[in-house]
Amino acid sequence: MSELFNSSGICRCCHSQGSFKSLNQTYIYEGRPEIYSNMLQQTFNIEIKPGPTVLDVYSICDTCIPRLRDAEQFRHQVVSCEQLFYQYYNIHLNRGIDTYDKEIKEEVEGKDGVSHPETFESEDDDQPLSTLQSQNKPNDLWELCDGVNTKPTRRKKSKEFSCEICKKKFSYNGSLEVHMRTHSAEKTYLCRMCNTRYTLNKELINHINTTHSVNGIFCCTYCSKSFEKARLLKNHLTTHFGEEKFKCSHCNKEFQRKKGLKEHMKTHTGEKKFSCTICNKSFGHNQTLKSHILTHTGERPYVCDVCGRRFPQRTHLKRHIFIIHTGVKPHSCKVCNKQFSSKSYLSIHERQHTGERPYACEVCKKDFTAYTTLKVHMRVHTGIKPYICSFCDRQFAQMASFKLHERTHTGERPFSCKVCKKAFSDNGYLKIHMRVHTGEKPFNCEVCKRSFRETGQLKRHMRVHTGIKPYTCKICNKQIGNLSKHMRVHSDERPFNCNVCNKQFSINGNLKLHMRIHTGERPFSCNMCNSHFTQSSGLKRHRCTHIGKAE
Repeated sequence: MSELFNSSGICRCCHSQGSFKSLNQTYIYEGRPEIYSNMLQQTFNIEIKPGPTVLDVYSICDTCIPRLRDAEQFRHQVVSCEQLFYQYYNIHLNRGIDTYDKEIKEEVEGKDGVSHPETFESEDDDQPLSTLQSQNKPNDLWELCDGVNTKPTRRKKSKEFSCEICKKKFSYNGSLEVHMRTHSAEKTYLCRMCNTRYTLNKELINHINTTHSVNGIFCCTYCSKSFEKARLLKNHLTTHFGEEKFKCSHCNKEFQRKKGLKEHMKTHTGEKKFSCTICNKSFGHNQTLKSHILTHTGERPYVCDVCGRRFPQRTHLKRHIFIIHTGVKPHSCKVCNKQFSSKSYLSIHERQHTGERPYACEVCKKDFTAYTTLKVHMRVHTGIKPYICSFCDRQFAQMASFKLHERTHTGERPFSCKVCKKAFSDNGYLKIHMRVHTGEKPFNCEVCKRSFRETGQLKRHMRVHTGIKPYTCKICNKQIGNLSKHMRVHSDERPFNCNVCNKQFSINGNLKLHMRIHTGERPFSCNMCNSHFTQSSGLKRHRCTHIGKAE
């Protein structure tokens, strides 16, 4: 733990490392000043003091700041609601509880003491509270709200989109586009029963309401189905004819809505009118810009209910839940039948079969099958290592390497073999281990056709054919293929023990050979006299005896 606090800076709220904002300085957020140490004191009654001179760490990270703001806002909401409640309660308390109960009884039963349900019933009973408040505000309670902020007020969106013909203004560009059809007389909505066209969707529904209704029932003229609403009949008719598609003139891609086609056209025109005020990067969609800004603030507002992982975008959260927690993989590779959760992952995988590598590094010209792989590779040139071990401060360029390293500190081994229950820190190690049980050896030597379970085994084996011995022993200057095994000759280290007779060996292979003494296993047999041997060297010597007899 001492290594953690020797670092340059940590968040005092979550102990993440980095250079963060100070707890006692004043920052401006949405036009108002905020001091995070005061917010912690007022909201949670927690006082965080600066550390000693040696550990003068007094900061808060960008992830904890939005949480603190939400907590402070919730506290203000509760306090305001309680104030409002007691103001309302005291008004009726001053008037007298008996008088208050009498008024309620008169409302329900009437002044004559007889219940009049028809005077109490209302069509508003099932309406939202906000609707009831606006339609029928009691003078005593809701007038008190004028000076109390019970909840954040929704800012009214300015009407910045104006019709050039009639000067009518709209809050959204889509609303303006719908309105423009009234001037252009563009009739895109077709009635499938009488082939009349209309400019707006609501005009088509009104037409079906008045023209194709029989005693309030809307019957399909192409099948026996009937519906209670005109809108349901309109939607049903698309099952007979199919919806009209909007086709892109560049790539022939089809869309069900004209708006979808319009957004797609930006990929061809390169239109990017939404710019980030921090880094000046441009985007074609406003929502994409909003998601991008979160990369600067560090905010991750979307939380997985299952594992608690946070994401900057809702689509990222949905994809995480679908891939990790549902386990559904509906997309299959036609070549090897491997299954994937999304079409994008499938298309990346299929490039392994086609050999396509569309993404190239501009520095070293190396090609990659996926853009994300290229982004990770670029860290080789930039030197960026964003993942820092919280135990030893070692930095990593890849998330997988970072997680695997941290397990060397925690001792975590989350992946277990279903056959022998052996645990591993990485899923890749487990997959290699499973070949011990399945007998699979996918890596073949092109010289002698011998097979191996791992690529490392094949590489070491190839030195037998090439004669390359890449390591030099510093003690005896001998050229060695496996230096770690050779060094046990000098150190007398014997880490492999026989569990029967406790004999020790420096190499695991020698232990396996020794175990055949206890098991009686003799896997090498002579094809001439059916003799069996524990080692291949014994079989080779035996075969020499047959060669002499044959002569």
